[in-house]
Amino acid sequence: MAEPDVEGSGDAGSGADAGSGTDADSGIALDSGTAVVEFIFASVVLLIPVIYLMLTLSQLQAASYATTSAAMSASRIAARDANPSEARAQEVAAMHFADFGLRDAPTSISYSCAGPCGQAGSLVTARVETKVVLPGFPLLFGSVHAPHITLRANHTDVVAVGGR
Repeated sequence: MAEPDVEGSGDAGSGADAGSGTDADSGIALDSGTAVVEFIFASVVLLIPVIYLMLTLSQLQAASYATTSAAMSASRIAARDANPSEARAQEVAAMHFADFGLRDAPTSISYSCAGPCGQAGSLVTARVETKVVLPGFPLLFGSVHAPHITLRANHTDVVAVGGR
């Protein structure tokens, strides 16, 4: 008896493995070795931007804390002293920024009073403004022209009795 001819019986030219992604002779997947390419692509497209975003957000959060702390300290200095020393407030602000790892952040401090400054019971408000440069951009654009984010903080304190 003769055996019937069955289609797709396993010969290489039959087309049985044409769409399966494997080589019929060796059984090895045709897309082997692409994991490295996919990992590099995923790293560049996903991992690097996420790391940069985390660095930027952590730097902004640190600057926000430092700006708020500097405003609180500056208003307390002004509430205790009838003539607040700008230099002393700048030194305290520099100390707060150094505590949060931001040594060269430019800050400006200004004061305003509700009522006569230095009189007991009047309100003194300190405003602190700083510019935080985005990480990596000073290398590209220089420190003067690098993009930055401006943070501001206000704090009001009551002048103590007797200005002290």
